[in-house]
Amino acid sequence: MPTDATFILAGLFVVAAAAGWAFARFGGSREKENTKAPISADYLRGLNLVLDQQTDEALELFIRMAKVDSNTLETHFALGHLFRRRGEVDRAIRVHQNLLARPNLNETQRHQALFSLAEDYLGAGLYDRAEKLFLQLTESPTIATRALENLINIYESESEWMRAIEAHRKLEVLNGEKSSRGGQYYCELAELARVQGNFELARQYLKNSIRGGSGALRGILIRAAIEKDQGDYPEALRLYEQIVEKDRRFTVEVLGPLLECHKKIGSIKELEKYLEQLLKNEPSLQQDIAYAAVIGNFTEPDIIIRCMENFILSNDLFRSFVDVKAMMSEDPKIRHEHTSRIADALRDLSVNSARYLCTNCGYSSQNFIWHCPSCKNWETVRPLRIFQIDVSMS
Repeated sequence: MPTDATFILAGLFVVAAAAGWAFARFGGSREKENTKAPISADYLRGLNLVLDQQTDEALELFIRMAKVDSNTLETHFALGHLFRRRGEVDRAIRVHQNLLARPNLNETQRHQALFSLAEDYLGAGLYDRAEKLFLQLTESPTIATRALENLINIYESESEWMRAIEAHRKLEVLNGEKSSRGGQYYCELAELARVQGNFELARQYLKNSIRGGSGALRGILIRAAIEKDQGDYPEALRLYEQIVEKDRRFTVEVLGPLLECHKKIGSIKELEKYLEQLLKNEPSLQQDIAYAAVIGNFTEPDIIIRCMENFILSNDLFRSFVDVKAMMSEDPKIRHEHTSRIADALRDLSVNSARYLCTNCGYSSQNFIWHCPSCKNWETVRPLRIFQIDVSMS
Protein backbone atom coordinates (compact mmCIF):
# COMPACT_ATOMS: atom_id res chain seq x y z
CA MET A 1 0.00 0.00 0.00
CA PRO A 2 1.27 3.50 -0.80
CA THR A 3 2.21 5.43 2.32
CA ASP A 4 1.77 9.11 3.19
CA ALA A 5 5.42 9.60 2.33
CA THR A 6 4.82 8.10 -1.12
CA PHE A 7 1.99 10.51 -1.91
CA ILE A 8 3.89 13.50 -0.55
CA LEU A 9 6.95 12.61 -2.58
CA ALA A 10 4.81 12.25 -5.69
CA GLY A 11 3.37 15.67 -4.95
CA LEU A 12 6.86 17.10 -4.56
CA PHE A 13 7.86 15.81 -7.95
CA VAL A 14 4.69 17.14 -9.58
CA VAL A 15 5.21 20.59 -8.06
CA ALA A 16 8.87 20.68 -8.98
CA ALA A 17 8.16 19.37 -12.47
CA ALA A 18 5.55 22.08 -12.93
CA ALA A 19 8.09 24.67 -11.83
CA GLY A 20 10.58 23.26 -14.31
CA TRP A 21 8.01 23.35 -17.10
CA ALA A 22 7.13 26.97 -16.34
CA PHE A 23 10.79 27.92 -16.36
CA ALA A 24 11.32 26.11 -19.67
CA ARG A 25 8.16 27.59 -21.19
CA PHE A 26 8.78 31.20 -20.28
CA GLY A 27 12.58 31.28 -19.94
CA GLY A 28 15.09 31.93 -22.70
CA SER A 29 15.64 29.38 -25.45
CA ARG A 30 19.21 28.72 -24.36
CA GLU A 31 18.10 27.91 -20.83
CA LYS A 32 15.34 25.74 -22.26
CA GLU A 33 17.74 23.79 -24.40
CA ASN A 34 20.21 23.35 -21.58
CA THR A 35 17.76 22.30 -18.85
CA LYS A 36 14.89 20.47 -20.46
CA ALA A 37 16.48 17.08 -21.14
CA PRO A 38 18.28 16.38 -17.81
CA ILE A 39 15.32 17.59 -15.71
CA SER A 40 12.92 15.34 -17.58
CA ALA A 41 15.19 12.32 -17.26
CA ASP A 42 15.79 12.82 -13.55
CA TYR A 43 12.16 13.41 -12.79
CA LEU A 44 11.12 10.33 -14.72
CA ARG A 45 13.62 8.27 -12.76
CA GLY A 46 12.45 9.83 -9.50
CA LEU A 47 8.81 9.17 -10.27
CA ASN A 48 9.63 5.54 -11.04
CA LEU A 49 11.29 5.26 -7.63
CA VAL A 50 8.21 6.74 -5.99
CA LEU A 51 5.90 4.34 -7.81
CA ASP A 52 8.13 1.43 -6.77
CA GLN A 53 7.82 2.71 -3.15
CA GLN A 54 11.58 3.26 -2.97
CA THR A 55 10.98 6.52 -1.10
CA ASP A 56 14.45 6.79 0.44
CA GLU A 57 16.15 6.57 -2.95
CA ALA A 58 13.64 9.00 -4.48
CA LEU A 59 14.22 11.44 -1.66
CA GLU A 60 17.99 11.38 -2.12
CA LEU A 61 17.58 11.98 -5.85
CA PHE A 62 15.24 14.88 -5.25
CA ILE A 63 17.63 16.52 -2.76
CA ARG A 64 20.44 16.37 -5.32
CA MET A 65 18.21 17.90 -7.99
CA ALA A 66 16.73 20.71 -5.93
CA LYS A 67 18.12 24.21 -6.02
CA VAL A 68 16.95 27.01 -3.77
CA ASP A 69 15.42 29.60 -6.03
CA SER A 70 11.98 31.11 -6.56
CA ASN A 71 10.92 28.08 -8.61
CA THR A 72 11.78 25.42 -6.02
CA LEU A 73 11.01 27.25 -2.77
CA GLU A 74 7.66 25.55 -2.18
CA THR A 75 9.15 22.16 -2.88
CA HIS A 76 11.75 22.78 -0.20
CA PHE A 77 9.02 23.60 2.31
CA ALA A 78 7.26 20.37 1.33
CA LEU A 79 10.54 18.47 1.57
CA GLY A 80 11.19 19.80 5.08
CA HIS A 81 7.64 18.91 6.09
CA LEU A 82 8.14 15.38 4.79
CA PHE A 83 11.36 14.96 6.76
CA ARG A 84 9.57 16.11 9.90
CA ARG A 85 6.68 13.71 9.24
CA ARG A 86 9.16 10.86 8.84
CA GLY A 87 10.81 11.73 12.17
CA GLU A 88 14.01 12.93 10.47
CA VAL A 89 13.93 16.25 12.29
CA ASP A 90 17.65 16.94 11.86
CA ARG A 91 17.29 16.83 8.08
CA ALA A 92 14.20 19.06 8.21
CA ILE A 93 16.14 21.57 10.30
CA ARG A 94 18.98 21.60 7.74
CA VAL A 95 16.53 22.20 4.88
CA HIS A 96 14.94 25.18 6.60
CA GLN A 97 18.24 26.60 7.87
CA ASN A 98 19.53 26.41 4.30
CA LEU A 99 16.49 28.36 3.14
CA LEU A 100 17.02 31.04 5.76
CA ALA A 101 20.64 31.45 4.64
CA ARG A 102 19.48 32.61 1.21
CA PRO A 103 19.65 36.41 0.79
CA ASN A 104 16.88 36.61 -1.83
CA LEU A 105 13.91 35.63 0.36
CA ASN A 106 11.16 38.22 0.73
CA GLU A 107 9.52 38.86 4.13
CA THR A 108 6.67 36.38 3.65
CA GLN A 109 9.06 33.63 2.54
CA ARG A 110 11.42 34.32 5.41
CA HIS A 111 8.59 34.18 7.95
CA GLN A 112 7.41 30.89 6.49
CA ALA A 113 10.93 29.45 6.73
CA LEU A 114 11.25 30.65 10.35
CA PHE A 115 7.88 29.12 11.20
CA SER A 116 8.84 25.79 9.60
CA LEU A 117 12.15 25.77 11.48
CA ALA A 118 10.29 26.48 14.74
CA GLU A 119 8.01 23.52 14.01
CA ASP A 120 11.12 21.38 13.49
CA TYR A 121 12.46 22.41 16.89
CA LEU A 122 9.07 21.72 18.41
CA GLY A 123 9.04 18.25 16.87
CA ALA A 124 12.51 17.63 18.30
CA GLY A 125 11.39 18.69 21.79
CA LEU A 126 13.60 21.80 21.71
CA TYR A 127 10.91 24.03 23.18
CA ASP A 128 13.20 26.91 24.10
CA ARG A 129 14.44 27.30 20.52
CA ALA A 130 10.94 26.91 19.10
CA GLU A 131 9.62 29.51 21.55
CA LYS A 132 12.21 32.09 20.49
CA LEU A 133 11.29 31.73 16.82
CA PHE A 134 7.54 31.78 17.43
CA LEU A 135 7.98 34.93 19.54
CA GLN A 136 9.73 36.60 16.60
CA LEU A 137 6.71 35.80 14.43
CA THR A 138 3.99 37.18 16.71
CA GLU A 139 4.16 40.47 14.79
CA SER A 140 4.16 38.84 11.36
CA PRO A 141 1.30 40.05 9.13
CA THR A 142 0.86 36.57 7.65
CA ILE A 143 1.67 34.03 10.33
CA ALA A 144 1.17 35.67 13.76
CA THR A 145 -1.98 33.70 14.61
CA ARG A 146 -0.33 30.33 14.03
CA ALA A 147 2.77 31.44 15.94
CA LEU A 148 0.68 32.46 18.97
CA GLU A 149 -1.27 29.20 18.87
CA ASN A 150 2.00 27.25 18.96
CA LEU A 151 3.33 29.42 21.79
CA ILE A 152 0.18 28.71 23.80
CA ASN A 153 0.62 24.97 23.25
CA ILE A 154 4.24 25.21 24.44
CA TYR A 155 3.28 27.17 27.56
CA GLU A 156 0.47 24.72 28.33
CA SER A 157 2.80 21.73 28.05
CA GLU A 158 5.34 23.44 30.33
CA SER A 159 2.70 24.77 32.80
CA GLU A 160 3.86 28.35 32.13
CA TRP A 161 0.41 29.74 32.91
CA MET A 162 1.22 33.46 33.08
CA ARG A 163 2.96 33.31 29.72
CA ALA A 164 0.02 31.35 28.33
CA ILE A 165 -2.32 34.09 29.56
CA GLU A 166 -0.23 36.79 27.87
CA ALA A 167 -0.10 34.91 24.56
CA HIS A 168 -3.80 34.13 24.84
CA ARG A 169 -4.66 37.82 25.24
CA LYS A 170 -2.62 38.72 22.15
CA LEU A 171 -4.42 36.00 20.18
CA GLU A 172 -7.81 37.32 21.29
CA VAL A 173 -6.89 40.83 20.14
CA LEU A 174 -5.60 39.50 16.84
CA ASN A 175 -8.70 37.37 16.18
CA GLY A 176 -11.12 39.92 17.58
CA GLU A 177 -13.01 37.32 19.62
CA LYS A 178 -13.03 35.87 23.12
CA SER A 179 -11.76 32.38 23.91
CA SER A 180 -12.54 30.16 26.89
CA ARG A 181 -8.97 29.10 27.60
CA GLY A 182 -7.96 32.06 29.74
CA GLY A 183 -10.19 31.07 32.65
CA GLN A 184 -8.56 27.64 32.79
CA TYR A 185 -5.10 29.17 33.12
CA TYR A 186 -6.23 31.23 36.10
CA CYS A 187 -7.74 28.08 37.63
CA GLU A 188 -4.36 26.36 37.26
CA LEU A 189 -2.69 29.27 39.07
CA ALA A 190 -5.39 29.28 41.75
CA GLU A 191 -4.98 25.57 42.44
CA LEU A 192 -1.20 25.96 42.67
CA ALA A 193 -1.58 28.87 45.12
CA ARG A 194 -4.07 26.86 47.20
CA VAL A 195 -1.72 23.89 47.47
CA GLN A 196 1.03 26.27 48.59
CA GLY A 197 -1.29 27.71 51.26
CA ASN A 198 -1.61 31.16 49.68
CA PHE A 199 -5.41 31.32 49.86
CA GLU A 200 -5.70 35.07 49.23
CA LEU A 201 -3.75 34.78 45.98
CA ALA A 202 -5.81 31.74 45.01
CA ARG A 203 -9.02 33.73 45.47
CA GLN A 204 -7.65 36.56 43.34
CA TYR A 205 -6.83 34.16 40.53
CA LEU A 206 -10.36 32.71 40.79
CA LYS A 207 -11.84 36.19 40.30
CA ASN A 208 -9.79 36.50 37.12
CA SER A 209 -10.95 33.05 36.00
CA ILE A 210 -14.55 34.27 36.10
CA ARG A 211 -13.60 37.18 33.84
CA GLY A 212 -11.74 34.68 31.65
CA GLY A 213 -15.06 33.13 30.68
CA SER A 214 -14.48 29.47 31.50
CA GLY A 215 -13.73 27.05 34.31
CA ALA A 216 -16.85 27.91 36.35
CA LEU A 217 -17.33 24.40 37.70
CA ARG A 218 -13.64 24.00 38.34
CA GLY A 219 -13.57 27.34 40.12
CA ILE A 220 -16.28 26.17 42.52
CA LEU A 221 -14.30 23.03 43.27
CA ILE A 222 -11.20 25.08 44.09
CA ARG A 223 -13.22 27.49 46.24
CA ALA A 224 -14.74 24.54 48.12
CA ALA A 225 -11.27 23.09 48.73
CA ILE A 226 -10.04 26.47 50.01
CA GLU A 227 -12.93 26.71 52.50
CA LYS A 228 -12.30 23.14 53.64
CA ASP A 229 -8.57 23.86 54.04
CA GLN A 230 -9.38 26.93 56.14
CA GLY A 231 -11.91 25.10 58.30
CA ASP A 232 -15.08 26.78 57.03
CA TYR A 233 -16.86 23.45 56.61
CA PRO A 234 -20.44 24.79 56.26
CA GLU A 235 -19.38 27.00 53.33
CA ALA A 236 -17.39 24.13 51.82
CA LEU A 237 -20.45 21.88 52.06
CA ARG A 238 -22.59 24.50 50.33
CA LEU A 239 -20.13 24.69 47.46
CA TYR A 240 -19.73 20.91 47.12
CA GLU A 241 -23.50 20.53 46.97
CA GLN A 242 -23.57 23.25 44.32
CA ILE A 243 -21.15 21.16 42.22
CA VAL A 244 -23.42 18.11 42.42
CA GLU A 245 -26.36 20.27 41.42
CA LYS A 246 -24.52 21.57 38.36
CA ASP A 247 -23.14 18.21 37.20
CA ARG A 248 -24.35 14.94 38.70
CA ARG A 249 -21.30 13.14 37.30
CA PHE A 250 -19.20 14.87 39.97
CA THR A 251 -21.07 13.07 42.74
CA VAL A 252 -18.31 10.46 42.50
CA GLU A 253 -15.66 13.14 42.93
CA VAL A 254 -17.14 15.16 45.82
CA LEU A 255 -18.66 12.41 48.00
CA GLY A 256 -15.35 12.04 49.86
CA PRO A 257 -14.98 15.76 50.68
CA LEU A 258 -18.67 15.90 51.66
CA LEU A 259 -18.16 13.04 54.10
CA GLU A 260 -14.99 14.63 55.48
CA CYS A 261 -16.67 18.00 56.09
CA HIS A 262 -19.70 16.46 57.79
CA LYS A 263 -17.42 14.41 60.05
CA LYS A 264 -15.54 17.57 61.05
CA ILE A 265 -18.70 19.28 62.30
CA GLY A 266 -20.44 16.11 63.54
CA SER A 267 -23.33 16.22 61.08
CA ILE A 268 -23.27 12.75 59.50
CA LYS A 269 -27.07 12.57 59.90
CA GLU A 270 -27.36 15.69 57.73
CA LEU A 271 -25.30 14.00 55.03
CA GLU A 272 -27.62 11.00 55.17
CA LYS A 273 -30.65 13.24 54.69
CA TYR A 274 -28.94 15.01 51.81
CA LEU A 275 -28.10 11.74 50.04
CA GLU A 276 -31.60 10.39 50.60
CA GLN A 277 -33.05 13.49 48.95
CA LEU A 278 -30.65 13.13 46.03
CA LEU A 279 -31.67 9.51 45.51
CA LYS A 280 -35.34 10.39 45.77
CA ASN A 281 -34.95 12.94 42.98
CA GLU A 282 -32.58 10.81 40.89
CA PRO A 283 -32.49 7.08 41.80
CA SER A 284 -29.73 6.37 39.25
CA LEU A 285 -27.26 8.18 41.53
CA GLN A 286 -27.21 5.04 43.66
CA GLN A 287 -24.63 3.62 41.26
CA ASP A 288 -22.46 6.76 41.54
CA ILE A 289 -22.58 6.67 45.33
CA ALA A 290 -21.76 2.96 45.38
CA TYR A 291 -18.87 3.47 42.96
CA ALA A 292 -17.43 6.35 45.03
CA ALA A 293 -17.85 4.36 48.24
CA VAL A 294 -15.98 1.36 46.87
CA ILE A 295 -13.12 3.45 45.43
CA GLY A 296 -12.89 5.64 48.57
CA ASN A 297 -13.46 2.79 51.05
CA PHE A 298 -16.32 4.63 52.76
CA THR A 299 -18.13 2.71 55.51
CA GLU A 300 -20.63 5.35 56.69
CA PRO A 301 -23.33 6.56 56.83
CA ASP A 302 -25.71 3.63 56.50
CA ILE A 303 -27.23 4.97 53.29
CA ILE A 304 -23.86 4.58 51.55
CA ILE A 305 -23.66 0.95 52.63
CA ARG A 306 -27.22 0.37 51.40
CA CYS A 307 -26.31 1.86 48.03
CA MET A 308 -23.39 -0.57 47.75
CA GLU A 309 -25.58 -3.53 48.77
CA ASN A 310 -28.28 -2.65 46.24
CA PHE A 311 -25.73 -2.02 43.52
CA ILE A 312 -24.03 -5.38 44.07
CA LEU A 313 -27.31 -7.29 44.14
CA SER A 314 -28.57 -5.56 40.99
CA ASN A 315 -25.45 -6.47 39.01
CA ASP A 316 -25.52 -10.02 37.61
CA LEU A 317 -21.72 -10.35 37.56
CA PHE A 318 -21.16 -9.11 41.12
CA ARG A 319 -24.18 -11.03 42.38
CA SER A 320 -22.58 -14.30 41.24
CA PHE A 321 -19.66 -13.78 43.65
CA VAL A 322 -21.63 -13.23 46.85
CA ASP A 323 -23.88 -15.15 49.17
CA VAL A 324 -27.19 -13.58 48.17
CA LYS A 325 -29.00 -14.90 51.25
CA ALA A 326 -26.37 -13.35 53.51
CA MET A 327 -26.57 -10.07 51.57
CA MET A 328 -30.31 -9.99 52.20
CA SER A 329 -30.04 -10.97 55.85
CA GLU A 330 -31.94 -8.92 58.42
CA ASP A 331 -28.75 -8.70 60.46
CA PRO A 332 -26.88 -5.57 59.30
CA LYS A 333 -23.54 -6.94 60.51
CA ILE A 334 -23.81 -9.97 58.24
CA ARG A 335 -24.83 -7.80 55.29
CA HIS A 336 -21.99 -5.36 55.90
CA GLU A 337 -19.45 -8.18 56.17
CA HIS A 338 -20.35 -9.59 52.75
CA THR A 339 -20.66 -6.11 51.21
CA SER A 340 -17.22 -5.15 52.49
CA ARG A 341 -15.74 -8.35 51.11
CA ILE A 342 -16.82 -7.75 47.53
CA ALA A 343 -16.12 -4.02 47.84
CA ASP A 344 -12.52 -4.81 48.81
CA ALA A 345 -12.23 -7.18 45.85
CA LEU A 346 -13.64 -4.60 43.43
CA ARG A 347 -11.27 -1.94 44.76
CA ASP A 348 -8.27 -4.25 44.31
CA LEU A 349 -9.31 -5.14 40.76
CA SER A 350 -10.00 -1.57 39.67
CA VAL A 351 -7.02 0.13 41.34
CA ASN A 352 -4.97 0.09 38.11
CA SER A 353 -7.90 0.76 35.79
CA ALA A 354 -9.10 4.02 34.28
CA ARG A 355 -11.30 6.18 36.48
CA TYR A 356 -11.69 9.18 34.19
CA LEU A 357 -12.58 9.54 30.52
CA CYS A 358 -12.39 12.41 28.02
CA THR A 359 -15.85 12.91 26.57
CA ASN A 360 -14.33 14.34 23.38
CA CYS A 361 -11.65 11.83 22.32
CA GLY A 362 -12.01 8.90 24.75
CA TYR A 363 -8.64 9.37 26.46
CA SER A 364 -8.67 7.55 29.81
CA SER A 365 -6.73 8.24 32.98
CA GLN A 366 -6.37 6.99 36.54
CA ASN A 367 -6.09 10.56 37.81
CA PHE A 368 -8.41 13.51 37.42
CA ILE A 369 -7.08 16.08 34.93
CA TRP A 370 -8.67 19.18 33.45
CA HIS A 371 -6.61 19.35 30.27
CA CYS A 372 -6.80 16.30 28.02
CA PRO A 373 -3.27 15.48 26.79
CA SER A 374 -4.68 13.73 23.73
CA CYS A 375 -7.13 16.17 22.13
CA LYS A 376 -5.82 19.22 24.08
CA ASN A 377 -9.34 20.27 25.09
CA TRP A 378 -10.13 21.69 28.50
CA GLU A 379 -12.75 20.42 30.95
CA THR A 380 -13.78 17.45 28.83
CA VAL A 381 -12.43 14.78 31.24
CA ARG A 382 -15.12 13.46 33.57
CA PRO A 383 -15.24 10.79 36.30
CA LEU A 384 -16.39 7.35 35.19
CA ARG A 385 -19.60 6.09 36.75
CA ILE A 386 -18.91 2.39 36.23
CA PHE A 387 -16.15 -0.01 37.20
CA GLN A 388 -13.41 -0.54 34.64
CA ILE A 389 -11.94 -3.74 36.01
CA ASP A 390 -8.43 -4.76 34.96
CA VAL A 391 -8.32 -8.56 35.09
CA SER A 392 -5.21 -8.98 32.93
CA MET A 393 -2.56 -11.36 34.23
CA SER A 394 1.03 -10.20 34.60
